[in-house]
Amino acid sequence: MSAFWNTWRKEIIRGGALFVGVVAVGVFVRSFVVRVREGVVNELPAALRDLRGELGPELAAGPRATAEPWTYRAKIAPRQWVWIRNINGSVTVVPAKGDSLEVTAVKTYRRSDPASVRLVAVPYDGGVSICAVWQNSGGCEPGGEGVKLKHGSARRNDVAVEFTVRLPRRVRVGATTVNGGVHVTGASAPIVASTVSGDVDAETSAGPVSAVSVNGGVRARMRTFGDTGAVSLFTVNGPVTAELPPQLDADVEATTINGSINTDYPLGVTGKYVSHKLKGTLGGGGRAVHITTVNGSITLKKAL
Repeated sequence: MSAFWNTWRKEIIRGGALFVGVVAVGVFVRSFVVRVREGVVNELPAALRDLRGELGPELAAGPRATAEPWTYRAKIAPRQWVWIRNINGSVTVVPAKGDSLEVTAVKTYRRSDPASVRLVAVPYDGGVSICAVWQNSGGCEPGGEGVKLKHGSARRNDVAVEFTVRLPRRVRVGATTVNGGVHVTGASAPIVASTVSGDVDAETSAGPVSAVSVNGGVRARMRTFGDTGAVSLFTVNGPVTAELPPQLDADVEATTINGSINTDYPLGVTGKYVSHKLKGTLGGGGRAVHITTVNGSITLKKAL
């Protein structure tokens, strides 16, 4: 026994130290993961509710008066863009019956002056940008810039604007708001949709789709793709559902910190503690499909 100890004691001590180290690291990692999960589940929703309170009033509180509707009509060609920019209130997009765009905006309010929010339409070579502009909230630019929310621009102002857009076929749409949902149905061209506090639901027969929320669920449905653009779906606090063409050439990556991943496609899911991740190539690849949520599940379905 003494000879055995003298021969192997260094290896035994080294192995014991390594075992203790591994156990300690494992305990630390498990504790860290538990804290991360608890923070995501318990603290993030409350923090986002506070963020919503900073961005604007609680729109559903108490009776609200309704101002006269504002309407914009114009001919718009296929492949042009319609940009809708809002701060307080939802944006709803439905199919038009003909080739004319029709946008209706309805202001509701409790105490604030509805005239403090202007409704403007700015045509440009690539389409038209239509915005609800609060005092000092910026201009009305097409593309990714849009109406910028500046400090104090919509605070202490309880005016909400609800947009309804009747969109002609093959016209592209970009719709953004801060405090409200974005819902697009029956589109037939690419979609860009985003909000801070609310759900995003985007449906088109010919994508791609870019959909973003901070505090809300994201759902995108497309039966075909109109070009080679990427698909990007993102939220911090909410589930994400992507309904994509059954036959799909794409490089797919989906990640959630606190939630499950379910897929109809032959892609494997990895991850057990900190996050779940799905990554793989479908068909010939080439198109980037990125889906991310922090606190929520991810579902990839084959669109019927």
